[in-house]
Amino acid sequence: MIIDGHVHIGTGSFFHMSADGEFLVRQADAAGFDRLFVTHLAALFYDMREGNDALGKELARFPDRLIGMATIPTPRFGDQAVDEVRRCHETYGMRGVKTYSYPEASIAEPASLPLMELAAELAMPVLVHITPDECDYLMTRVPDVPLVMAHMGGHPWANGDWQRAIAVAAKHPNLLLDTASSQIDNGMLERAVAEIGPERIVFGTDMPLLDPYTQLAKVTGAIVTDEAKALILGGNYQRILGLS
Repeated sequence: MIIDGHVHIGTGSFFHMSADGEFLVRQADAAGFDRLFVTHLAALFYDMREGNDALGKELARFPDRLIGMATIPTPRFGDQAVDEVRRCHETYGMRGVKTYSYPEASIAEPASLPLMELAAELAMPVLVHITPDECDYLMTRVPDVPLVMAHMGGHPWANGDWQRAIAVAAKHPNLLLDTASSQIDNGMLERAVAEIGPERIVFGTDMPLLDPYTQLAKVTGAIVTDEAKALILGGNYQRILGLS
């Protein structure tokens, strides 16, 4: 089973991307992906409730292909953010959380902890653009949350420092690394597997922003065992989410 754990639905003018459920399922069929873990762009950048409701409708259209992430622009919404995640989990069966951390509004602060605690309680993985040091802050305070570091540190405000990402992940058993990134350095995935094991790495493409075939090739072409590739491409999310 291949599970793409980093997918966007909706329209994002800044990133010049647009996708509905039908488009994503066609892309998944072409690439050989079984399930897509999806977050709605409207919830991330405009209105979280409106976007999450729109995602809920798409989940109902493609229940065997799409898995929902309750999307929160920032944990600074406080109780409103916590209530929204619980609503999405109970109403639409969403299985994960997506939020953002910005250089000017870091997630590494007490306001984030109630959201992380709820995700830990509901066993919902939290995918977030975050630096290794921010991960260290959150995992030290909420060690049971399944936290997924988007792009394995390969984004601008983490300075592309995937080696630091691996070092921090080695300290925290519930910190996972996401493979989705336009950064493709030699030995990146192989080093991660050697240092923290394949059980702590999850596949993602950032589709439709990034090319899913390039992202897939990063894993299939890596010099690691077939067993490690199977875990990264889907086995780990299958275990974490309890999917058959």
